[in-house]
Amino acid sequence: MTIIVVLGRYREYSFGMEPSPALPDRVRRELMSLIDSGSQITAERHERIAAWARSMADNTLRAAASDLRIVTEFQRRDGRPSLPIAPRDLYLLLEERAQKGTAKASLDRLVAMMVRLHAVADLPTPIDEMVRWKQKEIRRTDGRASGQARGLRLKGDVSDFASDPPKLVSLAALVASIPDDPRGLRDRALLLVGYDAGLRRSELVRIKYQHIEPSIGGEGALLIPRSKTDQDGFGARAWISRQTMAALETWLAVSKIDNGYVFRSLSYRTSQAGHLAEGSVNQILKGRLATFLESLVNIGKLDRATARQIVCETSGHSLRVGCDQDLFAAGVDIGAIMQGLRWSSPKQPLAYARHLAPATSKLASVMRKVVRPT
Repeated sequence: MTIIVVLGRYREYSFGMEPSPALPDRVRRELMSLIDSGSQITAERHERIAAWARSMADNTLRAAASDLRIVTEFQRRDGRPSLPIAPRDLYLLLEERAQKGTAKASLDRLVAMMVRLHAVADLPTPIDEMVRWKQKEIRRTDGRASGQARGLRLKGDVSDFASDPPKLVSLAALVASIPDDPRGLRDRALLLVGYDAGLRRSELVRIKYQHIEPSIGGEGALLIPRSKTDQDGFGARAWISRQTMAALETWLAVSKIDNGYVFRSLSYRTSQAGHLAEGSVNQILKGRLATFLESLVNIGKLDRATARQIVCETSGHSLRVGCDQDLFAAGVDIGAIMQGLRWSSPKQPLAYARHLAPATSKLASVMRKVVRPT
């Protein structure tokens, strides 16, 4: 138990223990239980699927279990096993889900996951031309934009990322509004590290004390032992700014953390994982942002509808999106962005950059300097 002095009062905070493999094990068991309901799943096929499940990342298993639950419910209406699902039945399932309003991206993932599971189990393919045509029809008729978190940029939508002062709504303004109590110190460090290193939520909550490497001039580096695109655990390092290192060091000093996970729950109850849950990143960011924007509404700097929309469109991934957008706005090469933010394909960073405000792009910055005929 750690005792922290805050404004002359004593508060006790319990900071969890080492992680438990219970969650991925539960997901694997659920996945295998759903698959076991299939009459064509022989012992050999079961062994193949089990070996595949042990090799997959936790989030992949969660997605597989989620999609398989949908298929299982549909199949059981007519007394069919979960797997295999025939192409015609998959076609009818897609049609039904689309009519209920399921997003096109979710349906594409469901199809991809079924293809993957059938291939792993050495079962006949669940798709044919009819299924592919149905996917194209859904993409064409579903006019909703694919869901993407709003980027939370360091200075907001500025024209010149390097020299312009921060806008009213920006990460810099948000972290400056956070109070200096223990929870505030933790949250400020969490948000700044997430932005600087462009971290995914799974990477952010699993930072350990020994992963932080101070360097000359007050800056630092962060070791990322494993990530979504590095399941083999080769590891990578990310740059941390002087300001972020200062926020980290303040939090570590106040919390007296000198080993294990850096971002933990400030509670009398100790979690099994020992670190914040991934969903807590969303809650912290949305909560801090809502409070900050409400203060702007109260002084007439922002209207309430806009504030609500910003909070609604923001998630824990907004820090990574914002970092990506700032790098593009500053004219950083796509190769350097992929290397720095640990992407194996340019598709996603380019997708994030498409939502960058046009007036803040590097292209706009260059074109403003062009002498135009009057």
